[in-house]
Amino acid sequence: MKRFIIKGPNKAIKGEVDISGAKNSCLPLMAASILFKNKVILKNVPFVKDVLTMKDLLVSLGSKVELSEIKKKITIINNKNHKLVVPYRLVSTMRAGVLTMGSLLGRYPKKKIKVALGGGCALGIRDTSWHLAGFKSLGADNALHKGYVNISSKNGLKGSNYVFPKVTVTGTSNLIMASVLAKGVHYVKNISIEPEVLDLINFLNNSGADIKFFGKRSIRIKGIDEFNDGNHTIIGDRIEGFSYLCVGAITNGKIKINKINPNHLKSEIGLLKKIGYKIETKNNSIKLFSTRNLKPVSLKTGPFPNFATDNMPIILALLTKIKGKSKIEETIFSNRFMAAPELNRMGAKIIIKKNKAVVIGQKKLNSADCISSDLRTTFSIILGAIAAHGTSKILRIYHGLRGYYNLESKLKKLGIKIISKN
Repeated sequence: MKRFIIKGPNKAIKGEVDISGAKNSCLPLMAASILFKNKVILKNVPFVKDVLTMKDLLVSLGSKVELSEIKKKITIINNKNHKLVVPYRLVSTMRAGVLTMGSLLGRYPKKKIKVALGGGCALGIRDTSWHLAGFKSLGADNALHKGYVNISSKNGLKGSNYVFPKVTVTGTSNLIMASVLAKGVHYVKNISIEPEVLDLINFLNNSGADIKFFGKRSIRIKGIDEFNDGNHTIIGDRIEGFSYLCVGAITNGKIKINKINPNHLKSEIGLLKKIGYKIETKNNSIKLFSTRNLKPVSLKTGPFPNFATDNMPIILALLTKIKGKSKIEETIFSNRFMAAPELNRMGAKIIIKKNKAVVIGQKKLNSADCISSDLRTTFSIILGAIAAHGTSKILRIYHGLRGYYNLESKLKKLGIKIISKN
């Protein structure tokens, strides 16, 4: 099993990183390809593990998928009807597989669709009940049988109204995909407005859909007859972007990230400035400069435009090196602080009580052998190892490879002393 070995402390790094396409945008876009009768071309694709798993899922359903890693492009061709069973063996390794529920229902509303439930998640409960309630508002019934959700609509889907009880990214994307080919008009309120959801809406609208906002979190979806071809360039990955900004920050260095929209990281940039880092933004890039006067902060995660839950483990690692007492409140997932015990083994002082953390900044971290348990925890531990004195070993790095493209080579390019070994 592959592991990272990082020698620290790495100090005052200088360099640039090109940010890859957003994994969390690419996956729903790939799922949305099921709605199309001909060809979908996606560009700026991050060829991470989750994207390759979604490719396997689409192929298992009957799509033809052509990959070009050099061109960062995926071509998806649907020249025959899809199979309507989404197997557990693929959904269990990638939660985004549940997104095929909305696209299959949208394309084949009167057929019987079976989608495996993903089971447990390291971050806590990821309930699909709001997805199913949204489908029911369109006229689709569902039942659970042997771990599979069975969905169908005898009379087809018809627009009405639905209000999400709480903002959900995957639920919003799923319901949008189910609604775009329904009869009539569907009004959906309290939706997610994460950049990745807006990327999906832009893709569908540019392909012929009729989705309009009538409030900050409210959309009107007027059903169309069919989708034929689609062509889209995926937005830059804001989580990857913030992760590399924190590499510059934790080493007291200077870093520039390219191919990223700064508007997608407004809360995060604001927080880094509050700590004391100097930041310059342009249309498609962000520069971070370290300063001497760094201060602890308090933050609370929340749906966009608030501080992203995916970025919380990243800032957690950075705050272990900021003198004073910082506070974090996590509002999205019940088990988001899994990096804390590993960082504490390096000499950090993080105290967790339910969904809150107190971080007492330390002058020095020391190397340790660590195990990563999920995607963002992996990068959090990497940041700790980058700043720690000595050689750290990080096991189960496959979690990180699910979402960070060319992780090792990008860190090496910045001057980080990192190697991978089996």
